[in-house]
Amino acid sequence: MGVQKYVILFDADHAVTAGERDEVVGRLVEGADGVAGLVGLTVSSLNESLTGPPETIAVVQAWTDSADAGSVLGHLTGAVDAMVSSWLVEEIVFLAPVDRRVSGQHSRLNLFGTAAKREDFTTEGFFDYWKTVHAPISSSIPGSSGYVVSRVRETVSMPVERTVDAFIELWYPSRDHHASANEHPLAAKAWEDVPNYARTDGQFWLTHEHVVIEPPGTGPGMFDTDGD
Repeated sequence: MGVQKYVILFDADHAVTAGERDEVVGRLVEGADGVAGLVGLTVSSLNESLTGPPETIAVVQAWTDSADAGSVLGHLTGAVDAMVSSWLVEEIVFLAPVDRRVSGQHSRLNLFGTAAKREDFTTEGFFDYWKTVHAPISSSIPGSSGYVVSRVRETVSMPVERTVDAFIELWYPSRDHHASANEHPLAAKAWEDVPNYARTDGQFWLTHEHVVIEPPGTGPGMFDTDGD
């Protein structure tokens, strides 16, 4: 079988502190050591909630080539005392991430969020609009160093109720780059376009992404330009 990607969210039953997030991230990174079948792994602490619930602790993205993905995910998440939601996803790459190498002590700023289609859209219509109308706007905003959407193909487990059709990731070299991108006129245009095809109750966090195992390469993004 080929490589499959999973997105995993960890939730507590209370608003978590920065220390609790750091502890969980540490356990997840340590627990990944020796897990057979992992061919890519990122662990991100949800350091700042923008619209997401304060009970959410961390997000893991795992790439596996194992025929028993459930066992791989079980080994990966078993050391954490939290509610675990997971989805099988497929990546849509608008701007290829500049750097997904193993980070060690380094971590990267990442805007991570959920997205769901408007009720009057079919799933295919939702993603077609995103690719042909919304993404050309948001991909043109200067400052980001990657823009990837992970389309949900299967909900594996979801003890915390969420309406999710996709996960969004935008990478930035620094908070200054993120702030500058938000102030660009195209950012306002992109946010104004969201209600034209999607629900407006998505959950967003600013995260610090730790690359534990370098994921498979994405190849060029749909809106990448040559010669940069």
